[in-house]
Amino acid sequence: MAEEVMVEDPGPRGEGHMPQGHEQEGRRSCLPRELRIRLFDEVNRLRRDGLTYKEIIDEVWRRYGVKISKSSVSEWLNGIHNPYNGRYIPSIEFLEPCEELAYVVGVKIGDGYATRRRRTVKSYNRVRIGLQVKDKEFAAEFGRCLAKVLGRRPVKPRYSNSSRLFVVEVYSQTLYDLLKKPVELDRLKKYIEHCERCMAAFLRGLADSEGSVS
Repeated sequence: MAEEVMVEDPGPRGEGHMPQGHEQEGRRSCLPRELRIRLFDEVNRLRRDGLTYKEIIDEVWRRYGVKISKSSVSEWLNGIHNPYNGRYIPSIEFLEPCEELAYVVGVKIGDGYATRRRRTVKSYNRVRIGLQVKDKEFAAEFGRCLAKVLGRRPVKPRYSNSSRLFVVEVYSQTLYDLLKKPVELDRLKKYIEHCERCMAAFLRGLADSEGSVS
């Protein structure tokens, strides 16, 4: 369930209002996760700069057009609520282009996979990003890049006796949203073509998956 953010009534339209498309009757509004995270980060930054609760509320209103309540500010600053909710990269918009991500994209287009379980299990992440290959070094490099992209501990390959392959898997809704089928080049382009190093890393990932020399 999405965290509810107390949003104060900003007054008649013209004096200020909720961003278009996010209006809701009453005083509670479930803002999009991306916006809540941006507000959360801004609130914490302003507090570190020494602003009072009222000054924080006024500054957020000035910058974002959202009038959050004092109770929401207090809950965020005191760790009662956190819109990240365990997802350090909550959506595609927060993914930063880098060589490791470009490599992951190249591998996924080749031998990698991004799947979603058909059965939904409560409180269980049902999406997987992974790779199954014979080459342990290839699997280890894919795991290293996944960990770097997601800010997690290194993902070590495990050996599957049944398939006789090395397997690397992570659960990440954000990466699934980026890499799921059908592949949308417009969605991937900025991560592949970010710089020459990213383009080279993408080609290396694709070559590791599909390339051959004969």
